[in-house]
Amino acid sequence: MSIAGSPAWSLVYALVAVACLATLLGGWLVVRFLGGRASVMRHVSGAAAGYLVAATLARVLPEALHLGGDGMAVWAIGGFLAVHVIEHGITPHFHYGEESAKHGATAAAGIMALAGLSMHSFLDGMSIMAAVHADYSLGILVFFGVLLHRVPEGATISSIFLVRGSGGRMALSAAAALAAAALLGAFCQGALRIPEGQVLAIAAGLALYVACADLLPQAQKEKGWKSTVALAVGALLFAATNHLLPHDHPGHSGPTQQVDLEPVHHIR
Repeated sequence: MSIAGSPAWSLVYALVAVACLATLLGGWLVVRFLGGRASVMRHVSGAAAGYLVAATLARVLPEALHLGGDGMAVWAIGGFLAVHVIEHGITPHFHYGEESAKHGATAAAGIMALAGLSMHSFLDGMSIMAAVHADYSLGILVFFGVLLHRVPEGATISSIFLVRGSGGRMALSAAAALAAAALLGAFCQGALRIPEGQVLAIAAGLALYVACADLLPQAQKEKGWKSTVALAVGALLFAATNHLLPHDHPGHSGPTQQVDLEPVHHIR
């Protein structure tokens, strides 16, 4: 069966497309409404962080270990470290919460930040594709996690371009580039069929880093109990979604029980 003709592949491309729309939504909100209102996006970042941490520790990393064995923990650590290198080595001018920052306002810095976030988006697309094929319910959970943090990521890249003097159209184009990177990641995972265990392990490391080092520090800029509430809302959202979804594993090749529907003939 061809890639385009598989129902599961059609589903995953639809999920990635919706996540891409969330990226554009974040960029559009910053351009049109949230200039100077960083508090709103900080609340979203806190909820996204809570969901990502809960989903990664409860479902994504255990699934990666189930598919690939204990060695997947090394891949998860590698994913965690790789994001740090991307953000603080390859693209040192990358900053979450840039909507309130005025430093380093150069076009080159904006392009470097776009390159770093595009790598995030590419892996997000790969992770949705891998999760859907590993376990349908896990794919939905990963989709919601990506959906939540795509909004602040789209807002981040748009705000980075805005503080560097670009117009609203260029800022939205940057968010669109992130959306395209996620679609490309899903397509590459579908075409290359990289083992789901490794992809999910890397995605787990990425999610933990983004949640703890990028999103949560932004939420913690809110005074008082607001960041805690946002974090708890995200974790509770995962718990509710996880409870409602079936925990089946259609992609696993382990032994299954079969019911014999043939009548039993007794030998007399």
